[in-house]
Amino acid sequence: MGRKTRRQLLGQHFLHEKRILLKIVEALEPGPEDLVVEIGPGQGALTFPLARRAGRLLAIEKDYSLVEGLEKKRPDNVEVISGDILKLDLAKIIGRYRRDGETVKLAGNLPYHISSQVLFVLLEVKALVERAVFLFQKEVAQRITAGPGSKKYSPLSILLQNYFDCRLLFQVGPGAFSPPPRVDSACILFQTRTQPVFFPAELEQDFFAFLKIIFGQRRKTLVRNLEGAGYQKEKINKILKNLSIEEKIRAEDLQPAILFAIYEYLKGRKFLPENHPGR
Repeated sequence: MGRKTRRQLLGQHFLHEKRILLKIVEALEPGPEDLVVEIGPGQGALTFPLARRAGRLLAIEKDYSLVEGLEKKRPDNVEVISGDILKLDLAKIIGRYRRDGETVKLAGNLPYHISSQVLFVLLEVKALVERAVFLFQKEVAQRITAGPGSKKYSPLSILLQNYFDCRLLFQVGPGAFSPPPRVDSACILFQTRTQPVFFPAELEQDFFAFLKIIFGQRRKTLVRNLEGAGYQKEKINKILKNLSIEEKIRAEDLQPAILFAIYEYLKGRKFLPENHPGR
């Protein structure tokens, strides 16, 4: 096999279909009081339609070969930042550029190979962002929006949905990109919630670690995964019985609130919750 091009190494598939670009702009709803942060602007196909509606726009681009072109074409309300979003401190950047009264919104056609990592960047700035619209590989988009009973339901689904109303808006075929990827893409809207819906933010790291344990071996039951992590079977059975949950159930079949109730009891944070159906 030949050496990969720079575009291939950076996972660049430039979106060019105007109809899709317009749908992303409309989903983000940029306005004159908004500071829009675009991750991976590439050649600016989405940048300039966003800039026409937004008060100001920050375009963060890793590929130095594209930065110069963006600089030459940018309107006065666009600032181009050369850097890797995974290495930059986005919260500090927003703090530096944001003006009083501005609402922060994020957008981007994300390279497939860093899309999951960018989700953790989004989580880091969740308190600063009102909404975000991103394009992902379709499979990643389905994982983000998945619920109980789905094989794609995961700890990351629960983590993101705790802070955002995550909606899969539409799918995008390979022909909308240059070069076309080998898979379909999908657009997701992240609308920031006024408060977390499943668990408090201060327990995020510990609960996420717990979720990774119980989802770790998906073929195993919830009980088997918990026992393997060292939790006492007597306590496990007690909380499951109290919640009217079958012993053979898997984590992927339970609502986030139920998983959090199990977590709190096993961690000794709470007494047994009131009896209610577990699904």
